[in-house]
Amino acid sequence: MEYKKGFQIKPIEIQTDGTVLFTDGTDNVHPNQLACEAYGYKYDTATGTCIAFVPNVNLEADLSNLTNKKQGEKNTIQEGSHNTSVLGKKNTVFGENENCFISGEKNEIISEINNASVIGKMGKVTHEGEFCVGGGGFDSEAGLLQMSVIQLSRRTTNESDVVLYIDGDADADNDAQILLPANSLVTYEIWLSALVTGGSSGTAGDYEAYVFLGVIRTTNDGTIAHNAKIDRLLGRTGSLGTQAINTDTAYTLKLQVAGLANVNIQYHAVAKLHINKTNVVEI
Repeated sequence: MEYKKGFQIKPIEIQTDGTVLFTDGTDNVHPNQLACEAYGYKYDTATGTCIAFVPNVNLEADLSNLTNKKQGEKNTIQEGSHNTSVLGKKNTVFGENENCFISGEKNEIISEINNASVIGKMGKVTHEGEFCVGGGGFDSEAGLLQMSVIQLSRRTTNESDVVLYIDGDADADNDAQILLPANSLVTYEIWLSALVTGGSSGTAGDYEAYVFLGVIRTTNDGTIAHNAKIDRLLGRTGSLGTQAINTDTAYTLKLQVAGLANVNIQYHAVAKLHINKTNVVEI
């Protein structure tokens, strides 16, 4: 750019924050208002800077939402979420979520949950990979009444007692367990299968399959009362260790197994939870 008549400075660079740097041909200088406006820019008297544009502070958030889709009224997908679709009204995805889906009304997915779905009304997803159907929640609070399906898995090679993980994700540690809501009554139906895949003492193809039915009351402080009603073997070829429901930890439902020495076993469980939570009283 040439020097304008009567000025000994000219613009040399527009920075990423919108400010314009000038030069006198040797050094960078800050222009006064007269020089700034002479070259067609705007002078900010509050900061004493020459600006080409006002930066969009929401640009990064807007870019991060390019992979998300919203259809309906008053739906919210908070910052850091990707590949997430919301259909309906007044639904909320609380941020840092990946590959999630909502359809319905007033449903929620808490932050840092991936690969989850919720449909219906006032359902609340709190686990990785969860599929949830909201049951209405008395128009009071998401997560009061709902049905959730959560899958757990793990591989074993010895007889140690271990717990299955949600989505088989051992790295998630405590976040890979089923957490029960306070002030709730939860009936569960869990289908468990164990399949031998090898090992020096294992016969590939041996299996066991079980179903567990029961009810758990969780108080406000996390104390659990567990009534296990059915523990039924559905079929087996060979004997593959032990299986049990573990509720020793506050708010937590675990599926615990012990395999066999030198036997490679692949476990998979599908847990179906019927959740009846209250916010009227503490139980």
